[in-house]
Amino acid sequence: MFNFLSQFFNEKKYFLSTVTVASYIPGRIRGYSSLIKGNHENAKALEEYFSQFKELDSFSINEVTGSILIEYDVDKLASNKELLEIEHCLRKKAGK
Repeated sequence: MFNFLSQFFNEKKYFLSTVTVASYIPGRIRGYSSLIKGNHENAKALEEYFSQFKELDSFSINEVTGSILIEYDVDKLASNKELLEIEHCLRKKAGK
Protein backbone atom coordinates (compact mmCIF):
# COMPACT_ATOMS: atom_id res chain seq x y z
CA MET A 1 0.00 0.00 0.00
CA PHE A 2 2.72 2.48 0.91
CA ASN A 3 5.23 2.00 -1.91
CA PHE A 4 7.86 4.15 -0.23
CA LEU A 5 8.46 1.71 2.62
CA SER A 6 9.87 -1.78 2.33
CA GLN A 7 7.60 -3.85 4.58
CA PHE A 8 3.86 -3.59 4.92
CA PHE A 9 1.85 -4.10 7.82
CA ASN A 10 4.59 -2.56 9.38
CA GLU A 11 4.64 0.16 6.79
CA LYS A 12 1.45 1.56 8.24
CA LYS A 13 2.81 1.35 11.77
CA TYR A 14 6.09 2.89 10.69
CA PHE A 15 4.32 5.75 8.94
CA LEU A 16 2.09 6.37 11.97
CA SER A 17 5.14 6.39 14.21
CA THR A 18 6.47 9.36 12.20
CA VAL A 19 3.32 11.44 12.62
CA THR A 20 3.22 14.23 15.16
CA VAL A 21 -0.39 15.12 15.92
CA ALA A 22 -0.86 18.88 16.09
CA SER A 23 -4.62 18.87 16.59
CA TYR A 24 -7.19 16.19 17.34
CA ILE A 25 -10.91 16.60 17.72
CA PRO A 26 -13.31 13.80 16.82
CA GLY A 27 -13.88 14.18 13.09
CA ARG A 28 -10.72 16.16 12.35
CA ILE A 29 -7.03 15.32 12.77
CA ARG A 30 -4.06 17.43 11.71
CA GLY A 31 -0.61 15.94 11.84
CA TYR A 32 2.87 16.27 10.40
CA SER A 33 5.23 13.63 9.02
CA SER A 34 8.82 13.96 7.90
CA LEU A 35 8.20 11.13 5.42
CA ILE A 36 6.12 13.37 3.18
CA LYS A 37 7.80 16.72 3.75
CA GLY A 38 9.42 17.59 0.44
CA ASN A 39 8.84 14.08 -0.91
CA HIS A 40 6.31 14.00 -3.75
CA GLU A 41 6.50 10.22 -4.22
CA ASN A 42 5.71 9.48 -0.57
CA ALA A 43 2.96 12.10 -0.47
CA LYS A 44 1.35 10.68 -3.59
CA ALA A 45 1.49 7.12 -2.23
CA LEU A 46 -0.10 8.25 1.03
CA GLU A 47 -2.80 10.18 -0.79
CA GLU A 48 -3.59 7.13 -2.95
CA TYR A 49 -3.83 4.96 0.15
CA PHE A 50 -6.22 7.28 1.99
CA SER A 51 -8.30 8.06 -1.10
CA GLN A 52 -9.59 4.47 -1.12
CA PHE A 53 -11.60 5.06 2.06
CA LYS A 54 -15.12 6.26 1.32
CA GLU A 55 -15.65 6.82 5.05
CA LEU A 56 -13.39 9.89 4.97
CA ASP A 57 -14.92 13.26 4.12
CA SER A 58 -11.54 14.62 3.02
CA PHE A 59 -7.85 13.94 3.17
CA SER A 60 -5.24 16.48 2.20
CA ILE A 61 -1.47 16.74 2.25
CA ASN A 62 0.87 19.69 2.10
CA GLU A 63 4.21 18.39 0.81
CA VAL A 64 6.00 21.64 1.67
CA THR A 65 5.21 21.45 5.39
CA GLY A 66 4.58 17.70 5.68
CA SER A 67 1.11 18.31 7.06
CA ILE A 68 -1.78 15.90 6.81
CA LEU A 69 -5.43 16.81 7.40
CA ILE A 70 -8.02 14.07 7.83
CA GLU A 71 -11.70 14.97 8.12
CA TYR A 72 -14.34 12.34 8.75
CA ASP A 73 -17.75 11.59 10.18
CA VAL A 74 -17.21 9.73 13.45
CA ASP A 75 -20.21 7.46 12.85
CA LYS A 76 -19.07 6.51 9.32
CA LEU A 77 -15.54 5.81 10.52
CA ALA A 78 -16.85 3.24 13.00
CA SER A 79 -17.69 0.91 10.10
CA ASN A 80 -14.07 0.59 8.96
CA LYS A 81 -11.70 -1.39 11.20
CA GLU A 82 -8.53 -0.17 9.49
CA LEU A 83 -9.48 3.49 9.80
CA LEU A 84 -10.51 2.95 13.42
CA GLU A 85 -7.03 1.60 14.15
CA ILE A 86 -5.42 4.61 12.49
CA GLU A 87 -7.73 7.04 14.31
CA HIS A 88 -7.05 5.29 17.63
CA CYS A 89 -3.29 5.54 17.13
CA LEU A 90 -3.44 9.23 16.22
CA ARG A 91 -5.83 10.00 19.08
CA LYS A 92 -3.43 8.29 21.50
CA LYS A 93 -0.51 10.31 20.07
CA ALA A 94 -2.56 13.46 20.70
CA GLY A 95 -2.99 12.45 24.34
CA LYS A 96 -6.77 12.12 24.09
